[in-house]
Amino acid sequence: MDERGLNRRTFLKALSAIPVVGGLAAFLAPLLRYLKPNLEPGLGLPAGKLPPDLAEGDLPKGEPLPIARLEELREPWSSKFFVFTQKYPQYTPEQAKAATVPGVAIRIPWKLPFPGYKGGKEPTDIVIFSRICPHLGCIFNYVPNWREVTAGYGGYVPPEDRRHGLLACPCHLSIYDPADRQVPGRVLSGPAPRPPRYFTYEIRDGVIVVTGAEPGGIA
Repeated sequence: MDERGLNRRTFLKALSAIPVVGGLAAFLAPLLRYLKPNLEPGLGLPAGKLPPDLAEGDLPKGEPLPIARLEELREPWSSKFFVFTQKYPQYTPEQAKAATVPGVAIRIPWKLPFPGYKGGKEPTDIVIFSRICPHLGCIFNYVPNWREVTAGYGGYVPPEDRRHGLLACPCHLSIYDPADRQVPGRVLSGPAPRPPRYFTYEIRDGVIVVTGAEPGGIA
């Protein structure tokens, strides 16, 4: 066979392999995302800084939402669940596209800089997170007793200094520490690429009022 025939056969073999390679890549992509290690989990964006793909006019906005009085969260590790509604102006001129974001407010035993409270400039012992898991968008839980996390979320046993209330996702078993002193919501275990997104809030006459959510998508 001449050189031209060999080149033609090689080209046809390479062409026929493209669908196989594409299908394999489509199959492996979600698997690799799930198995991706979190040796250095992302820390999210600083308070007030937008993701590069969002402009100020694209940000969803919601009405201030009173979620609890301070005395309702008097005890350490007490919590309050809520749902915050946002409208997305980029969908229609009337801002008709709305979405609900489940959240949880937690009283922790110590004060720390939390980006959702005054931009992290003043320490607070109330942290408020979106319950949408940054991995693939499942709704995670706040579990006050860490032993329940070990029993029901993949057997993760936290070190002694983290044996307190934790955030835990039932879908792919990501575990977060809402009270980490450096990075509230730090990823402790599982495939999540970053901490959960936070809510911004104010204290008005003894009432916790959620005013917005950290911008960005799932991851």
